Amino acid sequence: MQPSAIDPVASEQVDESTVTIEEIAQMVDDLFTAMLELDVNASPIEPPEVTDETLSATVQISGDRNAIIQVFASHDLATKIATAMFAIEANELSEEEILDALGEVVNVIGGNVKGIFDQECALSLPCVGPVPQPLPENALTTAFELEGEPITVLFKDRT
Repeated sequence: MQPSAIDPVASEQVDESTVTIEEIAQMVDDLFTAMLELDVNASPIEPPEVTDETLSATVQISGDRNAIIQVFASHDLATKIATAMFAIEANELSEEEILDALGEVVNVIGGNVKGIFDQECALSLPCVGPVPQPLPENALTTAFELEGEPITVLFKDRT
């Protein structure tokens, strides 16, 4: 057998575990269509302005890879998500259940993102509440139409 040389440039380890808008769109579509049976248009739209009225749900990935995933939605949209998730009427939901539902949304998306990484890392518990300021710069940010309202997903690789 003839020994072969390996081109050092071609064999350098390339990080192919980046997250794309298309992957996030698929995660959003799977979550809302399959799991919650909500009407989602998983074609990316321009993210709306984040205001003081917007709710934010955040998880962090830490370890060999570090990233942050945030989901932004109006209180009304978070209520619609909670109604579908818990299968109860909106007027029967507590504020805690509404926040928990948005937290579960970011948790599912964050878990899917973590699954893309081929490295040792952990997913934090979700944190839900008002939008933290300032938002991460140079983040992959996109929005989708869910039940006629925008839901924004932000991904920032901090590795």
